[in-house]
Amino acid sequence: MNSRKIVKAFAFAFVFLFILGFVYPTVMSEITQNVIPFQSEGSPVKINGTIYGSYLIADAFNASYFFHPRPDNNNTYAIDSNGTLNQTMKYIHQFQAENPGVNISQIPYAMVAYSASGVDPNIPILGAYDQVSRIAHSLQNVSAAKNVSLSYTALMGLLDDRISQLEQVNFPIFGSYYVNTVSLNVWIIEYMQSEGILPAGLLS
Repeated sequence: MNSRKIVKAFAFAFVFLFILGFVYPTVMSEITQNVIPFQSEGSPVKINGTIYGSYLIADAFNASYFFHPRPDNNNTYAIDSNGTLNQTMKYIHQFQAENPGVNISQIPYAMVAYSASGVDPNIPILGAYDQVSRIAHSLQNVSAAKNVSLSYTALMGLLDDRISQLEQVNFPIFGSYYVNTVSLNVWIIEYMQSEGILPAGLLS
């Protein structure tokens, strides 16, 4: 191979690397930031102007007046079938204990099983409705402690409506319906602040 061919090969490689390593990423970044700026920034959760996390990651909303996501897989994962079954039964009993009156047949399997990532914020629609009664009771108790009177029936209706408004589907025709727990819980925080149950600047 003569020197001219070597120079051409290096020039081609340089141009190729420049386009794929700099031009393409830069152009795509500009497009996503202008077309879908919210998603390109990681779908941040903003409350009172402050970022607290992402709508793509299930945070630990452990209080009884929040919607709880699927189990996380930060614990040791049992790879044998008996271990997996025992773990599933543990989460079923835990879900029933947290949500009295919910029959085992009403609990979607996804609510008692790990997601692929372990931090999936999305739960089946039925899994959200199963938690409404518990959340309404808890919100009523918290409001009473703050000398604010909220109707259990009204809270049930508000929560049902919010689930319906936020529901999404995986695929247009044959997909399953789900809802994002982070979105629901951010709404609960904002609602509690508007009702004077939580201080407006608590999270600022």
